Amino acid sequence: MLEMPMTTDDNILSGRNLYKRYQMKRSASSPTGLLTAIDGINLEIASGKSLGIAGESGCGKSTLGKILAGLLQADSGEVRYLGKSLASLSPDEQLSFRRHTQMIFQDPFSSLNPRMRIGDIIAEPLVISGIGSANARLRTVETIMSTVGLPQEHYNRFPHEFSGGQRQRIGIARALAASPSIIIADEPVSSLDISIQAQIINLLQAMKAEYRLTLVIISHDLSVLRHICDQVVIMYLGIVVECAPADELFRRCLHPYTEALLAAIPRIDRGSRHSTPILKDDLPSPMAIPSGCRFHPRCRYAQEICSAEVPPLEEKQCSRLASCHFSNNIY
Repeated sequence: MLEMPMTTDDNILSGRNLYKRYQMKRSASSPTGLLTAIDGINLEIASGKSLGIAGESGCGKSTLGKILAGLLQADSGEVRYLGKSLASLSPDEQLSFRRHTQMIFQDPFSSLNPRMRIGDIIAEPLVISGIGSANARLRTVETIMSTVGLPQEHYNRFPHEFSGGQRQRIGIARALAASPSIIIADEPVSSLDISIQAQIINLLQAMKAEYRLTLVIISHDLSVLRHICDQVVIMYLGIVVECAPADELFRRCLHPYTEALLAAIPRIDRGSRHSTPILKDDLPSPMAIPSGCRFHPRCRYAQEICSAEVPPLEEKQCSRLASCHFSNNIY
């Protein structure tokens, strides 16, 4: 087994009051031209746990993941690793953070360098971090390839010679190479066939257990998060609207947007209460965010207060947060 760094901090990674906006072309609906991707998000990720981040495309999930991974700088707020702000880390500590926080990217077809052999791709984090001799790196890569189900004889092949599922295994192997403590996976199965999705989900679960990983899984598909995550955060237009333990979220949600996402999960039982879509209209533009509750134009529970007052993200039940004026109406 690869040696993993031990941590004593309950929250290995956290984000505090994170904001990220982009300057875009001005329009009639957005005279400032500001696109709000992340708007005041706070979250904590416990060591050894799995956190799921869910929401529609355009809600800010990937931006948040890149900020947590240190690949993107927030406009304000801070990311803390083992209790220390990333902005205050020394160069050596920054290198350690980057080694111990790895990312699996969404597209297995564009996230691998087509000019590199897969053995070199997997070994790249070791080379960048200066870990081991060439022979030691070779042995490590061969071990990891075997662990993720890639034959060692494929070491010298190029990415175009592999299927989508195999390329995602290469991405997972690359993320594991530097013995990380945190892996952030952005839509790790969205571009794969259903049967391959199950294989990758099972592989991630096995890797989490074997290497004592902390996982952050970003997905628009709640059914994926249900099988792998301890805690789930629901995002909508750059904010968190609900946060709950995964099993409780699927038992009973406390925000109408979560209810709509759950209703969208395919079911065999056509007589289910959520057998028909309950989400109306399209996602509003992040350049023209609605007043009050951001979800109210699409919400079937909306009343006058919803368009006027922003519902705070607050504890509705033990360990459960929601941002809704009418959480008690959702069953």
